[in-house]
Parts: sequence; C-alpha cells; structure tokens
Amino acid sequence: MGLKKKNDVSFDTESSESERRAVARTYEQLIRDLSSSDIEVRRWAIRDLGASDTADEVFIERLHKETDVTIIEALFSALDKMFSSKTASEMLDLLKSENVQVRNGAIELFQLNPVEFASQIDNIIDDSDPDVRIFCVDIIGAVAHKEATNWLHKIALTDTNINVVGTALDKLTEVGDGTTLEVLPLVAERHAGNSYIEFVINILYQQLGSADE
Repeated sequence: MGLKKKNDVSFDTESSESERRAVARTYEQLIRDLSSSDIEVRRWAIRDLGASDTADEVFIERLHKETDVTIIEALFSALDKMFSSKTASEMLDLLKSENVQVRNGAIELFQLNPVEFASQIDNIIDDSDPDVRIFCVDIIGAVAHKEATNWLHKIALTDTNINVVGTALDKLTEVGDGTTLEVLPLVAERHAGNSYIEFVINILYQQLGSADE
C-alpha cells in the first residue's frame, strides 16, 4: 500500500484556513468523528488524534471497521509515526483481518519496524492460525533484523503445518547462511517423503554448499 516514511506529511499541511475547523474538538468528539459517515471528518479526526497517548489503540480499533481505502492508508501512516512495541502487540489481530488492504498494511508496517516486530515474534510464531504464521514468514523474509535467519530455522524445525514449513524454507533460499546447513537434515527427517520439502532442501544445498564439504 506504499506507506509514507515517518518524516513524510500524510495530510495537506498547506490547506487553506477555510478548510480548517474553527472550533477545536474534544477527545470524545474526535473519537466519534472517526466513525462519521463523512470521509473528510474521519480524515481530520485521524490528524487531530495523532498527538494522543491512546491514538494507536483507537486507530487500530478503527481499522477493524474501516472500509475506505484512503482512510485505511491514513490510519496506517499515522500508526507508523507512533509505532512502538505496544502498538505491535495491539496490531497482531489485524493479520487476521478479512480486508486484504488491512492485512497487507499490517504486514508492511511490521516490515518497516523490525525492532518492534521482533518484540512480538514469539507470539506470531505460536499463533494457532497457519495463515498468520505464513504472514510472519513473509515479514521475516523482508525485515532487516539480525535474527531473521534464526527465526526461519525455528519455524522450519518446529512448525506442524507443511505449508508454513515450506514457506520458511523458500525464504531461506533468499536469506539462509552456513548455519542453515545444520538445520536441513533435521527438517528433511521430519518431513521425509514430502516431495516439495525435499525439492527446496536440495535447492538450499546447491546454494549453500553440501553438508559434507
């Protein structure tokens, strides 16, 4: 969805004063404005709530309900500017959203914030939904974090869903290193006879070198 960088402006700061509201809204009014049927009212509410200590909570709650693509993007852009480990924890359920834009926005926001993503990695790896665990693998494959390879090793060695394991091995073809060679025999033993797993493992051996070398 192309989130703006943290130092980018999400709203038109050069809008004329005639477009600005003459009367300041209270916090309670701004919360109500987030549910307004008027898209512009919702947009202003996002901007005005940005300085609130609980803005991340109300923005994430709104993302569970919002349907307008521009407002969804504005909510994620606002969240990116205040992202923290607390925000990351509250965002986990967005990975289960039926709205593709919301799911993708959450994935992208985790990718842009590797430290905060790392604080939630155990919760995501252990999630009961295999689709969420696959999203986790996708994030790991794109995130710039020193533990990315180790996380993929853990998933390949412990996950019970063959699709999750296969996705983790696919990502290791992109980010695997010499330590991956120690993991491959164990994964192969766990999934002996699975043609796809054997195929990806063979690719990894070709890329990383034979375990006997």
